[in-house]
Amino acid sequence: KGAANQSPILDENSSALVAGLFSGFATACISTPTDWIKIQAQISLSKSCGNEKQTAGYDVSSILKRHIWKDGKFDGSFFSRTLYSGHVANLGREGVFTMVYLGMYDRISNAVKVRRSHGGATFDTNEQPLGMGTVILISSFTGACAWICNYPFDTVKTVMQAGLSSTQNNERSTLRYAIRSIYSSGGWKGFWRGAGPSTFRAMLVTSSRMLAYEKTIQM
Repeated sequence: KGAANQSPILDENSSALVAGLFSGFATACISTPTDWIKIQAQISLSKSCGNEKQTAGYDVSSILKRHIWKDGKFDGSFFSRTLYSGHVANLGREGVFTMVYLGMYDRISNAVKVRRSHGGATFDTNEQPLGMGTVILISSFTGACAWICNYPFDTVKTVMQAGLSSTQNNERSTLRYAIRSIYSSGGWKGFWRGAGPSTFRAMLVTSSRMLAYEKTIQM
């Protein structure tokens, strides 16, 4: 009887993994072009430091204009190739992160609720709200695990998008080149370079996000 009561939780957790994966894919369709614009703006700003006369040409509109119009002609491949450079890596980044984060959070939080219930005989996740400290601990842990898992995808994506600059060196923006250059410069550890501060940031973001979510639902 107890196993029968717990089976829906396992199904729900499996659904959370799949739902997280596909929601991450949907997010990637938006974050890929916006991340590309952000990275190009940051690169252009670093190049223009110390030269105030050129800073006006390195804003977002100037960057887009410079890539969309080449030699006075409209580049139709901009939206499919340039703006979505690194999209495959970003699909992995967003998909893995959301899948691991939501999947693990759902499974761990439900396990905690089952443990707190009276033998699980009358278990209902909606009637077992988690405390603030528990939400912070679970979401911080799952957020850190998710970010560590998806970080290599993030590194590859960043290298791909940063490689496609105004020089239009398309070879530098390929998936193969990004992976090869990262590995040659730092081995397998290179894919997790800078993961420490970034993971700490992910813990703060995910814990605050989930805490706000849980508390809002309980209102």
